[in-house]
Parts: sequence; structure tokens; C-alpha cells
Amino acid sequence: MMYEFPAIISYDKNDGVYYVDFPDISGCFTDGLTLRETLDNAEDALKTMLECMEFQNNVFPQPSNVNSLSLGVGQIVALVSTEIDARKIAV
Repeated sequence: MMYEFPAIISYDKNDGVYYVDFPDISGCFTDGLTLRETLDNAEDALKTMLECMEFQNNVFPQPSNVNSLSLGVGQIVALVSTEIDARKIAV
């Protein structure tokens, strides 16, 4: 099944790194040197976290509405999709 969650992406000029945080999934974050690498890493991080949640029999949160997220200066939102065989979704 395909799952899609919003990710907040920010760029740190001092580090030269893009950082990603998934506001709906506690502890789910990653980074990358390029935007493409960052989005690939975000997909991997999301997949890993959802698979762990499934393994632990945790219910998945509902993804936030992109328009309801508060962004800081220079932050953007990307919808990150991944496919897993999970079945526990909050209603």
C-alpha cells in the first residue's frame, strides 16, 4: 500500500545540508547534500519508520493537511510517498 506524509525541508547554509522532519511521525528525520538526495533519504526514512511502527503494532497517524503546517523562514513542504505492506491507519 502507498502512504504519503508531508515533510518539512530546510536548508542550512552553514552546514551546506538540507534537513527533513516529518511533523506527524515522531523521530522521523533525515538530511542530504542535494535536494534530490534529501528527498530519496526522506523516502527511505519514512519507509523505515512506518515498517517499524507496523512491526510494533502501532497505529499510523493521519497525515497533516499541508496547509495546516507552520513553516519557518526558508522552509518548504514536500509530500513524501513510500510503499509498504502496512495495514494500521488511524481513523
